[in-house]
Formats: sequence, structure tokens, C-alpha cells
Amino acid sequence: MRRFGILISLLCLTLVVPQMAVGQEQKGEYQKRIETKLKEFKQNLEKLKGKAGELKQEAKEEFDQGMKELQKKEEAANKKLKELKSASTKTWEKIKADMDKAIEELEKQYDKMMSRFKKT
Repeated sequence: MRRFGILISLLCLTLVVPQMAVGQEQKGEYQKRIETKLKEFKQNLEKLKGKAGELKQEAKEEFDQGMKELQKKEEAANKKLKELKSASTKTWEKIKADMDKAIEELEKQYDKMMSRFKKT
């Protein structure tokens, strides 16, 4: 009977461990993709800041206000990335959804800023 229990335990481990490894692999790939997106965003943000000098005073004030909002969203996305890095396999799906939302909001604000900048 004891052997049967050990056999069942080993069988369960052979089924569960590979799935845990797959989850960790997906988490790692997703994390790398998000880190790359945030790095690219940071580069685009620096370019955008460089072009702000070309704006007239009135447009510059509006631009600065938009940049503050954009930086808040960037900080929120970076905070979510930190949470994602330390998330367990059980909680990372929830944090992944929050991360996706933060990235989406960041991209929307960036696009909004770019459209305003192109108009001026």
C-alpha cells in the first residue's frame, strides 16, 4: 500500500512539475517583452522631450501637462513590472492582466501626446 502511495505521488509530480516550468517560461518571456516595450517607450519619450523646445509657450504648457500624465503612467507600468517580477505562478496571471492594462494606458497617452504635437 505504501508503494502505491509513493507511485501516485511520483505520477502527480511528473504531471505538475512540467506545467509549472511552462508557466515560468511564459512568465519569463512575457517579462522580457514588457521590459523591451518599456525601454523603447523611454527612448521615444526622450525624443518627444527633445522636440518640446520647438513649441510655442502656450503649446508648451499643454505639452508639459501631458508629459506629467505620461510620466505617471510610465511609473505605474514600472511598478507593475516590479510586481510581475516577484509574482508567484499563482498570482502572475492577475498581475499580467494589470500589466497589460498599464501598458495600454501608457500607449494611449503617448499616442495622444504625439497627435497633439503633430498638430502644433
